[in-house]
Amino acid sequence: MITACHWSRRTLICSLVFIVLVGALPWGCASIDDGIDPPHISLVKITPLKSDNLESAFQLDLRLVNPNDRTFRLRGITCKLDINGSTIAAGSSNTPAELPQLGTAVLPVTVYTSMTDFMWLMFRMMSQTPGKDEELKLTYAIRGKIFLDEALPGLDRLPFETQGDLIKLRPAKGDKL
Repeated sequence: MITACHWSRRTLICSLVFIVLVGALPWGCASIDDGIDPPHISLVKITPLKSDNLESAFQLDLRLVNPNDRTFRLRGITCKLDINGSTIAAGSSNTPAELPQLGTAVLPVTVYTSMTDFMWLMFRMMSQTPGKDEELKLTYAIRGKIFLDEALPGLDRLPFETQGDLIKLRPAKGDKL
């Protein structure tokens, strides 16, 4: 009986220590990455790659702008591409890169889309043909994570999201591709 009470007291103390430590973890992680802003991302170019049966590949060139006064070593990036609100492609790159402090870098990311997703998008766009006073809208959103080569817990990835208009990305008449 005495050992049962002794064991319960030890279990209670261990449990309290565990709860305090686990409760303090978010505060510790928050203080590590305070002041770290995610990079600004913009789509620079889309290049068609290969098409095999029911899958197509594209290279997205993403410009990363680092608003922080520290350099980041990148392990890779993963992202999804939405067009007009539908996710049509996803991919990743494990090419290491460096994003200089208060600088920029362009990262190529290969994304893949199934032809069925692409065909559904085309079908939806054709069924919503704009009237004579409306413009065709072709919006995109890219969301994902940048994986950092950092040893600090809680600072190994930065989420991002960006959006824009694909029609504004195409070259004007007379511009070279």
